[in-house]
Amino acid sequence: MVKRVLLPFRIAFACFAFASHLLTPTTTSAQQNASANGSPELVMLTATVRNKAGNFVMGVPRESFEILDEKEVCPIVFFENADSPMSVGLLVDTSGSMQFYETKDIARAAAIGDTLSRFVDLSNPNNEYFVLAFDDAPRVLTGWKSRAELHSEKIDLAPAKRNTSLYDSCLVGLNKFASAHYGKRALIVFTDGLDNSSKSTFSQVREQLRRSDVSFYAVGIITPADVGSALGLEGSGILAELAEIAGGEAVTPHNRKEMDLAIEAMATQLRHQYRLGFYAPYTGTNRWHRIKLKFTPRENAPAEFRNLRVRSRQGYYSK
Repeated sequence: MVKRVLLPFRIAFACFAFASHLLTPTTTSAQQNASANGSPELVMLTATVRNKAGNFVMGVPRESFEILDEKEVCPIVFFENADSPMSVGLLVDTSGSMQFYETKDIARAAAIGDTLSRFVDLSNPNNEYFVLAFDDAPRVLTGWKSRAELHSEKIDLAPAKRNTSLYDSCLVGLNKFASAHYGKRALIVFTDGLDNSSKSTFSQVREQLRRSDVSFYAVGIITPADVGSALGLEGSGILAELAEIAGGEAVTPHNRKEMDLAIEAMATQLRHQYRLGFYAPYTGTNRWHRIKLKFTPRENAPAEFRNLRVRSRQGYYSK
């Protein structure tokens, strides 16, 4: 019998007010109404900026960014350069393949639970979270919770059944953002990237990410036996493609220390991002638009604001 593991989130909490961060430009209903009336649609982007050393860079001015919609330059009508609160979904694979972390004596559930606690501890104190576990079916463990509420709950991440419903669970997680309170959003998944139980497909998850403004991050937990194997490469490739579509990142740590470093880097990244918005003209067609966010430094820009790399989602669907 597998011993159940109850993992409390041990975090402090600072009170916050939702209303002060509900920015009109990120309101989904407002965008939908605008599209229905034939008005331009506000498209929002979350962007990460790094220098050559891989460090995150804040303070880049609005005029150093350029948005190309199908190669057409779009004026930036919304710009935020701050550590603002966000809505984060935490998805944890609890299938049989995730039962152990490095050896038979180290339960992956405990390692992942500790890492999640570290992530929440390092993140913006006003964030909100939900937690979902999945094996042969998704299990929503919490609704939207603050730090303090996660701290007070016992969240069970112990291995359950052997099969893996990654795609079904990603879709359930993405649908949860319909009730999120913040415009800035991220889905973080701990998994080996393989699926053998979902009714949904990879293509459906990819399409849903394309239609959302949710950044996708993945921590690929692959057993030593699968590293370099066809299964291991397949799982890593699936996670990397989803992350690229949604402007996030996929990492594959090889041990617990690397996993802790990876999740700390993710927490830092999410606190060092930009929000940009532009108006897309109403077309009356549900068509995919490829967009590119470029960094174009001013001539007199200081050295630290040159040679930077920008990452964001790849496009959007017109209304």
